[in-house]
Amino acid sequence: MMAQIVMNVIMGSVILLMLGAGLNIELRQVIDIAKRFRLVLLGVLANFLAVPLLIVLCLMLVPLSPDIKIGIMLMAAAPIAPMAPAPFVEKAKGDVVYSVGLMTIVASLSIVLTPLILSLSIPESAGGVTLNPIHIVKTLLMVQLIPISVGIAIRQASRKWADRLVKIVPRIGQIGLLIGVGLLLAKQASQIISIGLLGYLIMVLLTVVSLFVGDLMLIGESAEKRRALAVSTAIRNVPLAFLIATENFPDTVVAPVVLVFSVLTMVLSVVYGKLRVPSES
Repeated sequence: MMAQIVMNVIMGSVILLMLGAGLNIELRQVIDIAKRFRLVLLGVLANFLAVPLLIVLCLMLVPLSPDIKIGIMLMAAAPIAPMAPAPFVEKAKGDVVYSVGLMTIVASLSIVLTPLILSLSIPESAGGVTLNPIHIVKTLLMVQLIPISVGIAIRQASRKWADRLVKIVPRIGQIGLLIGVGLLLAKQASQIISIGLLGYLIMVLLTVVSLFVGDLMLIGESAEKRRALAVSTAIRNVPLAFLIATENFPDTVVAPVVLVFSVLTMVLSVVYGKLRVPSES
């Protein structure tokens, strides 16, 4: 009973976060970015090919438990968090418009590509749990694509109402997600410790690699765009990965791995921003 309540809180919170992301998006910005084929293609390749492939290769070489690998792969397959453009890309003085446009395009592509990546790469859980790709598609539609689309539609219809709602909706989602995460952590605190030093080191390494992949993909473009893609590529879609983890792998170390990985990506992205900006000023 309690587990189902927590699950509903998390799902509702993720929907509100995605709706809030949509409320911030101007359709014309997405269209303008979509017209820049090279920038979109390189961003998509960084997030759906380069990073997942490097993570799969890394996980093949290190002796981590299947559930820890699943948690890492969920993050690999869920690119660009809705909160990546603001504040993280903004703090790194990256191109926020490019980041927002790419995030919206990637959210649409995730409906097909995220389940595909997971079905090709994810190992069987230690408890014998397997992933249902069709269920993942339904989850992505319900908690990501539809809420973002509704948010964009509201902004198109009434910028005034969108500006009002965006002050409230994401905040409720953040509070709900924190409550859900807190309840799960209280139950699974010991599993965070069980991840082990090697697991933490691998997550740090993969975050650094993701930052470099995003940065190097846009060599020849402006420093602002390179920083935007670097941060967007590193900060994966934590709410979505966490929702998939709690829905499909309850009472395992998978969800704690997602949470730890998410914290590391955010911290290291801030460090990257601080290191990159002075070097170009």
